[in-house]
Order: sequence, then structure tokens, then C-alpha cells
Amino acid sequence: MTTATRTNPLSYLTDQLNELKSKGTHFKLRVLEDEQAPVCTFDGKKVINLASNKLSGTDYTSQAAWAAWEATRRYGTGRARCERLPAP
Repeated sequence: MTTATRTNPLSYLTDQLNELKSKGTHFKLRVLEDEQAPVCTFDGKKVINLASNKLSGTDYTSQAAWAAWEATRRYGTGRARCERLPAP
């Protein structure tokens, strides 16, 4: 009886990552450390978040956010699924 050698099916990813690193095109993903807001903390630094959807200063407890949540719950989100919609 012979023993089969297992190969890592994801080993090609390691090869691709190493290639990106050697070319200098690999980048580290930034970590958001608090709530997504106009000013938030990425990788330990306070930054202005230009990708924030909360530039108007509204929060999840506002009447507009509650109405948006209720409409999404009632009517859905279209073709895309939204499984992580926070309740206000």
C-alpha cells in the first residue's frame, strides 16, 4: 500500500505573493480600528476617511438611518444580498 503525498492546493497563492513582493508591488491591507466615520483610525493613525458614507454626520440611530434599514428589510437589496446589515 502506498501513501499519497498531499500537496497544498493553495500553494500557487504563496508563489504569487512572493512574486509580488519581489517586484515591489505587494501592499499591506489597512486595518480599520474603530467605526467607519469621517475621521477614524487606520493602522494606529487618525486619518480623514474620504470613503466614508457618513460625511453628513448621521449615525445609525437617526430617523433616516432607521427608515433606510426598515426599507431594506422590507423590500430587500436587489440582486446583491446584504446579510450584515446592522439593526439601528
